[in-house]
Amino acid sequence: KASTNKTVAIIGTRGIPNSYGGFEYFAEHLSVSLVNKGYQVLVLEPTKALVKLENYQGVVRIPIKVSKLFPHAIRKIIYGCKSLKKAKRINADAIICCGYTPALFFIFYSKSFRKKIIVNLDGIEWKRAKWNFVGKLFLRLTEYLSVKWSGKLVADNKGIKDYILKKHGEETELIAYGVNIPTKKPEVGPLTAKGLTPNNYGLTVARIEPENQIELIIKSFITAGKTLVIVGGLCNRYAKTLHNIYSNLPNVVFWGAEYNSDNLLSLRSHANLYVHGHTVGGTNPSLLEAMACGCKIAAHNNMFNHHTLDNTGLFFDNERQLSDLIENYWNKTESWGTDAKLRAAEQYSWEVVTNKYIGLIENATNKLNKKPKSQCQK
Repeated sequence: KASTNKTVAIIGTRGIPNSYGGFEYFAEHLSVSLVNKGYQVLVLEPTKALVKLENYQGVVRIPIKVSKLFPHAIRKIIYGCKSLKKAKRINADAIICCGYTPALFFIFYSKSFRKKIIVNLDGIEWKRAKWNFVGKLFLRLTEYLSVKWSGKLVADNKGIKDYILKKHGEETELIAYGVNIPTKKPEVGPLTAKGLTPNNYGLTVARIEPENQIELIIKSFITAGKTLVIVGGLCNRYAKTLHNIYSNLPNVVFWGAEYNSDNLLSLRSHANLYVHGHTVGGTNPSLLEAMACGCKIAAHNNMFNHHTLDNTGLFFDNERQLSDLIENYWNKTESWGTDAKLRAAEQYSWEVVTNKYIGLIENATNKLNKKPKSQCQK
């Protein structure tokens, strides 16, 4: 464990430990890894009230009060504004900003302060099907402001890096998300409790949203006559509609949201095939976790998934292609699950990811002539 008195603030997430998705997964693992390297890490979290949050494995959690009376989009903007002000007040040495929204306020800060900001770029967020015209316009604006006003840009996938270079003419640092290779032996109890047989079901773990191709995946498994387990919450109209249509079918299992790591390990390790339908975004944590478990993987055919998997998975464009993959590979023992696990261990370890972020943090802080630091909130 290194000795350092540097403080890193992480903003733009809904908090840790992860109970939501990609940025929270990233913030949880990176913050703990940085603490273990000797940094003081603060994760700024939106809360309904200024309540005291317990530290998480050495990470200081700081509440940022945002009233629930506002619509979700407005709450995100308020949180972005307040979290930047808090990061400045505590005189953080570096600020890791997850996503674009706080970039609305970068222009109001000095150049020296902006040099501290490392933006972990979201996927090509404005392309998501759930956004209307105004939403897409807002996301394109915040994407532009992030590129223009931040100190350093990080892309978690080469597809995003290439997009930013082509669209905005700016270079980004390529640092993917990390993953830990499981060391526990997976149990079968969580499966048998739901009537599942090991190695006799397919699995997808995702937010149930249109761009993740959930209905296409369901129809492909119905055509192939195999069981599909869908892990994801029924948090929106699209998810509830699919549940109403397909939940009565015997081979379609809506598991619900799941954040118990042992249950997820069991589901992934005993799946015959893992299907990743994400069409936008970058290096997705759920795909990395499937790779780390040695799953056979069929992924939607797009640049993000190709850059993540390389040649350790199979790819589909449509329902027919996926149903053919299911039928052709269900009973075959292939090496690509083992190859995916090896790639996860070599390319996506949290040790590698953390050291790359430390390089950015040290580079940002070494460029600044710092003023005396204020006492950090405990």
